Amino acid sequence: MRRCADAVELITAFIAAVVGGLALTTPISLAWARGTATVEMQLLAHNLPRATAIGFVVAVIAAVFTCTADSAVVAWLVALFGTVVLLINHTMGRSFSALAPLTTLNDIDSLAGGMLLGGLMTAAGRHMVFAGAATLGALTSIVIGDLSVPGIGHPIAPELPAGLVTDSPPLWLLWPTVALVLACALLNRHRRRESVIAVELPLRPIVAALLTLLITLGSSEWLVHRGATLLEVLLVAAVTVVTVLGAALLLPGRDGVIVVLSAAIAASGGAIVVTALSGWTVPLLLGCTVGGMLLGMVRPMPMAGLAATAALSAFAAVTARPEGPTPAATMAGCLALALITGYCFGTAQPIQSPSKVLALSLLYVPGVVVALRGLIFGGELDIPRRYADPDRWLSAVPGLTAILIAGGCALVVLLLQRVRPEESETESADSTRPTLR
Repeated sequence: MRRCADAVELITAFIAAVVGGLALTTPISLAWARGTATVEMQLLAHNLPRATAIGFVVAVIAAVFTCTADSAVVAWLVALFGTVVLLINHTMGRSFSALAPLTTLNDIDSLAGGMLLGGLMTAAGRHMVFAGAATLGALTSIVIGDLSVPGIGHPIAPELPAGLVTDSPPLWLLWPTVALVLACALLNRHRRRESVIAVELPLRPIVAALLTLLITLGSSEWLVHRGATLLEVLLVAAVTVVTVLGAALLLPGRDGVIVVLSAAIAASGGAIVVTALSGWTVPLLLGCTVGGMLLGMVRPMPMAGLAATAALSAFAAVTARPEGPTPAATMAGCLALALITGYCFGTAQPIQSPSKVLALSLLYVPGVVVALRGLIFGGELDIPRRYADPDRWLSAVPGLTAILIAGGCALVVLLLQRVRPEESETESADSTRPTLR
């Protein structure tokens, strides 16, 4: 009976994380937009990054709240509430899309997805296997979110099934997710959790989330609307590193390491992933991610993860071309990115679930490298013509920027290792980490 319950929780952790991530990373159903004015569609696209950031603030708050509770069922009930709101929004959204703005419906989706993801990360955090499944599900949603809006007719991004393109997360996935989360809440209704946080903890992850997400999104928007020189790009990259440092110092022990690694991964991913991939790549990417997570758990070395991230950014800079990277370079880069991402999330195991939620948020919210690609695509950033082959240099700027961010993140990790001794971290982990059983 216990094994069956564990299997249900394992499956639920993965599927629910996929649903929560899709609600945060993709817009509401495009089928609801029939007859919608063009300006409203533009507002929806403009508001999506902000909705994602707000959703992750809610996710961190939900994770903090559920961490303060001494009952596992509280975390599952919070996740259940978010899942039910998602189901209601997607079930009734078609009827209310003519009355409520699409941005409002999308905001509800993001808030509910954040509540689901925050509660789930705490609920799954009591066991390393469940926590790994939830993390893998959240990372999977990023891949599926990219597949949900492919370029029609793109040679490596063929058209996907209509049900996935027009409704994400789809209803056929929401219904069983509600049932699974409800089952997990019932299975854990009598299980007590030990107190896992100190008195001063609840506000610190929330402040770290607000600091990180607001500055990351705000600096990216500023770069898109104001930035036009390489000096301004370097300024925003430096602000990104300083922001991550501040957030890492606010988190307990060395929990900030995973946030720092995630910032470097986000920059490298923005330089590597420039086209949508076809559905057949999903199993390969998931396999690389799982392999990386297992390797990170066996050989945890954060600096090795940062070195690999910097090397991948260098690969992106070298293979960049004005007309775009070759399909082979893109595929190899994406597989390497999945492997490195899995390794980083396996090598840095945070004590508290809010720290992991904050780390995941940096992979969803567009950062400086994504904004930089928008500038280059719009022709608003230019390289002085005195340089040889300026167009080639311009296409390599995202990769070079990602290298600088990875270098700054390495300095942050070294600082954390100096100011947060391993002994104190071990003692903190022993006294605060949830019991496995």
